[in-house]
Amino acid sequence: MKPRSLRWRLVGNLVLLQVVASLLALLGVIAIFGAVGRLVDEGGERTAQIIGRSIRHTPDGKLVLGTASEVQRLLGAAPNLWFAVRNSQGYELRHGDVPPRYVELLRVLDGEERSALDLAETVGRPVARFERIDTDEGAVNVIVQAGAPLALVDKFKWIATAYLVLVAPTMLVTALVVLVATPFVIRRGLAGTVATAAKAEHIDIDRLETRLPMTEVATEIQPLVAAVNRAFDRLDEGYKRHERFLADAAHELRTPIATLRIQIESLPNETRDKARLVRSTTRLTTLAEQLLDLQRLTREPASIDSVDLRLLCERVVGDLAPLVIMNGCSVAVDAPDAVRVRADVTSIERAVANLIQNAIEHGGEGCEIRVGVYPPATIEVSDSGPGIPEDQRGRIVEPFYRLRARGSGAGLGLHLVSEVARIHQGRLEIGSSDLGGASMRLELGELGT
Repeated sequence: MKPRSLRWRLVGNLVLLQVVASLLALLGVIAIFGAVGRLVDEGGERTAQIIGRSIRHTPDGKLVLGTASEVQRLLGAAPNLWFAVRNSQGYELRHGDVPPRYVELLRVLDGEERSALDLAETVGRPVARFERIDTDEGAVNVIVQAGAPLALVDKFKWIATAYLVLVAPTMLVTALVVLVATPFVIRRGLAGTVATAAKAEHIDIDRLETRLPMTEVATEIQPLVAAVNRAFDRLDEGYKRHERFLADAAHELRTPIATLRIQIESLPNETRDKARLVRSTTRLTTLAEQLLDLQRLTREPASIDSVDLRLLCERVVGDLAPLVIMNGCSVAVDAPDAVRVRADVTSIERAVANLIQNAIEHGGEGCEIRVGVYPPATIEVSDSGPGIPEDQRGRIVEPFYRLRARGSGAGLGLHLVSEVARIHQGRLEIGSSDLGGASMRLELGELGT
């Protein structure tokens, strides 16, 4: 499921909270008005309209009250309600205990449209209402008692009007403010967290000592940052233990391997399997040296010197000549011009040696190997072997990954070369060579130039 934005989650929750708060406030107002008896026809206008629409004229001109459900509900809800009606012929209709002065006002106000009569001091609303209402048989004057109970529909209309007038504008303005202000508030409030996340992007295997700052994040997020820093502490300690183990193991292996190799080389040439034993001890020596090289490469280059890559490659090829001959291969250095760079000489030598050993290992017996040196700072080792499938080229630089499960290598050679490229701000490109096999192209970057 796609994660929701914190910004819109907060906006939605705040708007929902405002709606709920507004509705609760409105319900509170309704409850208060109901408790004090104000959910009634305050001015009497609605009561006057109901009475006026219910008036009927008899054939002789007298006035009678109809039996419509609306007026029956009104009379049932307000049994003490009083009202008086008069038409233009002088006929009158009275209901309830109509005060005499209002009967007189019914005549006096003839010709007026409407009027509120007498303000009640205790409740602050008119005592009665005068309305001139048109009917099918002509206009009638109506005076009704104010404060009659409202019908359910009228109460709903009153509530809706109160909501639209009192609550909705405030809620709309507040919602707009929340919509506009919340993204800014969140952006400002999470600025420290964003900065901390940016610093976390720079943490990698070579910067495990880096920790995320606690001062720039909000108090609520500090436990998470502290937990991440503790996790980094555990990873750092575990990685250091791993480094110490590999370094100690490689150092401990060097002496017995060297002793074993001396003893094997002292055997007579006609000794059975001497060549196989020499190859096995050579692989063990290479593995120990690769482990030590990886430990050394975890630090910055120990010494940066100016080096001629052509002479360096020729020297490495000369050192590996016995191994090349033993496997029936041929190797040539293609470097028409000198290419000088500033680099860690030891690590470059080990990288070139690993590339040549990898070509011998995977090129097969009798393969052709070519070492090319090109400006500004590139070393390319190509072979005529079977090559490397494209889907495997991204993985063979992983430590201990082997192209063939039963291969004789340990899977560290190309990983070491990629580390050498990394510390020189360069890269290792793996492709196909014009010899038909694999091409390993070590390009040195800014440190090398």
